[in-house]
Amino acid sequence: MRILTEADLRSSLSLEGIKIYTVPPDVFITPAAREYLAVRGIGIAVRSGEKTCYDDTKQAKTSARMSFYVDARTGKTYKEKPEDMTHLRANILVKKTDPIIDFRGKLDLLESEIILAQIVSERLGYGQMTKDLGETLDFTRNILRCEVLEVPVDESVTLLGLSIPELRRVSHDIKSELGLKTHPIPDYTMGEMPAVVNKLRALVRQTELQAARAVPERTDIIQALNRLSSCMHILFCRLIAGKYGR
Repeated sequence: MRILTEADLRSSLSLEGIKIYTVPPDVFITPAAREYLAVRGIGIAVRSGEKTCYDDTKQAKTSARMSFYVDARTGKTYKEKPEDMTHLRANILVKKTDPIIDFRGKLDLLESEIILAQIVSERLGYGQMTKDLGETLDFTRNILRCEVLEVPVDESVTLLGLSIPELRRVSHDIKSELGLKTHPIPDYTMGEMPAVVNKLRALVRQTELQAARAVPERTDIIQALNRLSSCMHILFCRLIAGKYGR
């Protein structure tokens, strides 16, 4: 599945003369892009087996090659990149304070904290934990990749040997799944590794909330972060249950 965003439409600069905007069947049109077309009185039609307006938009975006810059939010063009703006994609710019830049920053912070957690797990002798955290690092990096490239998150990916739906099920029934008598509440007496993993869980939650603000149409990304939060909770509970030997 491919994605058509408002930024894509703005980058093509002109929709003059277009009454019906055509897209291939595998293109997801974000709500913001639909609204952008609607306010200009442009309808949407799905067509197969022929060149579409979507193809022209993507080609125009690629051929720009930084010869000009476009404000993703206003459509204003610039010959030089303003200092208070940064790249969203290609020649498309947003303010450095834009929610989507904040979201990307939180993903970057989460990646760095996972790496630090791996250093701690190696120091404490949790070899399998280091590998499991490596899976969460790859998963987090892929979320960023999917947002930047505007491609959907692969729902067939597994974490800790669990599918995306299984992560939710296990995290909601942690006592019976791991043989715990009570639902563990984080405490300093549990030790360094549980505290580090619990921090990761909290950071994932913050990142998920920012995703909901910045890219509300990307339900695949929001769900992926929700399941990553479940994964961190499972890691924490496995530690408490003694599932990670040293």
